[in-house]
Amino acid sequence: MEPRGRRRKQQGAAEEKENTASAAPPAPKRPRCTERRALAELPAASTANNASAAPTGAPSKPMTRAAAREAAAAAVEEEARRREGSAIAARPAASRQTDAGAAQASVGPYVADIDGYLRSLEVEQLRRPRDDYMVAMQKDISATMRGILVDWLVDVVDEFNLLADTLYLAVSYIDPFLAASVVTRDKLQLLGVASLFVAAKYEEIHVPKLDKFSDITDGTYTNQQVVKMEADILKYLNFQMGSPTVRTFLLRFLISCCGGNCASAKRLELMCCYLAELSLLDYDCIRFLPSVIAAACLFLARFTISPKICPWNFTLQEKTGYKVSDLRSCILRIHDLQLGRQYSNLKAIKSKYSERKFGCVSMMASSEEIPASLLKDLDK
Repeated sequence: MEPRGRRRKQQGAAEEKENTASAAPPAPKRPRCTERRALAELPAASTANNASAAPTGAPSKPMTRAAAREAAAAAVEEEARRREGSAIAARPAASRQTDAGAAQASVGPYVADIDGYLRSLEVEQLRRPRDDYMVAMQKDISATMRGILVDWLVDVVDEFNLLADTLYLAVSYIDPFLAASVVTRDKLQLLGVASLFVAAKYEEIHVPKLDKFSDITDGTYTNQQVVKMEADILKYLNFQMGSPTVRTFLLRFLISCCGGNCASAKRLELMCCYLAELSLLDYDCIRFLPSVIAAACLFLARFTISPKICPWNFTLQEKTGYKVSDLRSCILRIHDLQLGRQYSNLKAIKSKYSERKFGCVSMMASSEEIPASLLKDLDK
């Protein structure tokens, strides 16, 4: 029989070895955020929040065995979600289209009521900023600065892998807030990033942590400043965060109006999305209702793809509720954006839609002028 002291010593050594084996390696230090000057003409805030940062060189605390088991379980769960997503993506396209068609058919009886409700929302005063607020309200910022902000938000949405709906929703918060509150140029980027934070909470399943929203400004704003601006936005909105956007109407128009083969329908959708995002840059576009911009984008996308065919017809007129004369001013404004006559220095959207996954639609040439005959109402 071994001496009791030796047994205890061996047991202690075994437990120490087990603890060492089960402990996860120290978490790597987060790399310093690369310097990003989001709004080149806007000054950065003079101070950054360094008090809350962890001291450099501080050793990370080893995981306990319980924490290691929880981390392992989380990794297994994440792998299961990844495989499930891969399985859905691997399903035949025909099967996915059947599911989409069935879903669309199931809401068929309610389409008119849904459309009427969305159109009633888009004209509500809270959701319609005055279109002269840059002159009437703001003294320290300009339409150009607003365009730079939106261009930067497009990059941030792409970097965070957020939905396009989140971008549109964030911009729908920015304009009404600017129409009601004076914002200095050193706080404009703060308004943009806080609006994106609110929109992500409303729209996304997995919302990036608060730290990412402050870090993306290269430390210009602290977490506390982002949260404070978030509260100001929510107070102004009275927590009514869901608004119909250009994308809301655009997708509905594409579903109800456009048929044809899958390839041409996809190219039309991508071109419409490109033009709709360009409209977000332009301060002058806020005078148009979201449904008007969506219909104008559909007109211009069809013209760009098939310039020799009349882009409007009675089906589109009936489904959208707009004649060509209702859309003319908006069509010409977005056409200027497409040709680079306005905001040509802002490249994020054009660069995004020049990628293959977006069909390289921003590289498609468009006629310099839209024939006057195409901008007339249809003859009955």
